[in-house]
Amino acid sequence: MNQEIERKFLIKKIPDLKKIKPVIYNRHFIFKDKKTEIRIQKRGTRYELERKEKLDNISFNKVKIKISKKEFDTFKKISLDQIKRKSYLIKNNPNITIKIYQGKHSPLKRVEVEFKSKKEANNFKVPSWFGKEITGSPLAKDSKLSNLSSEKIKKLLTIY
Repeated sequence: MNQEIERKFLIKKIPDLKKIKPVIYNRHFIFKDKKTEIRIQKRGTRYELERKEKLDNISFNKVKIKISKKEFDTFKKISLDQIKRKSYLIKNNPNITIKIYQGKHSPLKRVEVEFKSKKEANNFKVPSWFGKEITGSPLAKDSKLSNLSSEKIKKLLTIY
């Protein structure tokens, strides 16, 4: 089991992404409640089943296993909802990625920063191109975002 520590932000000014090849995510949720989610995803050419358990506002326990396309297609039939997005890796250590959402979530663009420790997360100096922090908001978590209509997402973007 891996621990994931993240902070998420809106983007004030998106950097030039032309030289970065995006990874395309097609994520489907099988189960979700306040603390746990089970999802499948196609990430590029890889298929995965993932279980995430919330520990606090910025950290999760995560287990991920590789599955076949056939298993993905089978689970997809019973999924609750889905998210499609492009992910651009901007920097390593800490990992900084830009997520650009598609479909009904398309107005949303956010940046995610993954840390090795809570101390590192708390001491992170936020770059000037980052916008408002949205960690803990419905815009920060795909399982919550998947429940929102396009209109609700647009409204939340005006609030944050």
